Amino acid sequence: MEKQMQEEDDESGVIMLIQHYAKNFGIGFNSGVMDDPVLKPKLMQMMADALAGKRGAITDADFDA
Repeated sequence: MEKQMQEEDDESGVIMLIQHYAKNFGIGFNSGVMDDPVLKPKLMQMMADALAGKRGAITDADFDA
């Protein structure tokens, strides 16, 4: 039960971060990245950095390697 509540809290935080980012920058990258378990942590960090003024908007080029 406690684990489920933690997962719901984590997901709520992710949703709030995405909404805040989208309000400020829009979504200029493939939204499928949000479903990729490998890229999602990188995306969340880039969104936080963008909102903190440490970088610009995220684009698909950020995920090309």
